[in-house]
Formats: sequence, structure tokens, C-alpha cells
Amino acid sequence: MAIDRRVARTRTALYDALVRLIRVKDYDLITVEDILREADVGRSTFYAHFTSKDELLARSLERLRTLLVKAREDGESGWSPSRALFEHVAEFADVQFALAGGRGGAIVREAVDEVIAGVLRQWLPQADDIPRELAIRQLVSTVNTTMRWWQESRPGMSAAEAEVMFRRLLTNGLSGDICRPFLETAGVDREQP
Repeated sequence: MAIDRRVARTRTALYDALVRLIRVKDYDLITVEDILREADVGRSTFYAHFTSKDELLARSLERLRTLLVKAREDGESGWSPSRALFEHVAEFADVQFALAGGRGGAIVREAVDEVIAGVLRQWLPQADDIPRELAIRQLVSTVNTTMRWWQESRPGMSAAEAEVMFRRLLTNGLSGDICRPFLETAGVDREQP
């Protein structure tokens, strides 16, 4: 069911107001009143849509869900959902940096995980050899690992380059040589206790 255009405009105004505020003020110090002023929306309207600024932040990630679905459906554009995700993260890197380490960062990470897992539940077929939910968790985990590495170790890397690293990890995995030290014993005889 399509959402009413007025409702969509109100939510967009609130989402955008929160993002603007996060760019200039610590998330924990932002009040609902600040958001109302920035969005030019009344208190009763805000509470008709959201119960708190935390819910507003979490539900703002619904725009990411829309972006991922559109990228998959719009195959001619050459953008895959993973490419759209990495481009989105690059566009909002300053917001993520501002939220990092605080309560807002945890809210965003959880919401992103839920969005990615939700779209994967719609798209992924059931595999015979690996439980579907395990495959979904692996995909989400690989996204998180790649994103964290990108942001912490290679912040100058483009979204396209980071997405290539993600694809390589996801489709090729790690070679046996890299995994062997973790999977095998060192070959040293040990006395039994």
C-alpha cells in the first residue's frame, strides 16, 4: 500500500531535519523540540508518526530499504543493491562519523542490519546446504566487516573500490592459505593432560 504523499513529505522533513542537526550537534543533545523547529513540524504531528527521536533515527533507514529495492529493480542503471549501499554510506559518512561511538551509532547499526536482512529475506532463495537465516547473517556480517574496515582503515577509498572488496570477500571468500592457521592445528605434538 502506497503511503499518502503528505505523510511521506512530513516524514522526509523530519528525517532531513534530524540529519542536518546531527551534522552540527551531538546526537544525545538533540531534542525533539530541536527537530520540530528544524523541520517546521508540530509536536502532535511528530508524535503521530514517531514515539521518540531514536525511533525517528531508526526509521529514517527505511529510505535505505527503498534505495536497495530500487537498485535491484532498476537493473538497466548498472547499480546493484550492494553498490547502492556503499554509495549511500559514502554520501552519509559525516553523519556516521558524528554518530560513531554513541547511542545514535548503535541505533543506526542495528537499523542498517535490519534493513539489509529484511531485503535479503525477500530476495534470497533457500539453499539446500546452508540454512537461509545463516546465509543472511553471513551477508550482513560481511557488509558490516567491510564497512568498518573501509571507514577505519581506508576512509579515502571510493565507494566503488570498497564495494569491490565486499564482492571479493562475499563471492570468493578467503583462500585456504589465509584460513588454514585458524582451522588446523600447528602440527606440534602435545602431551595429553
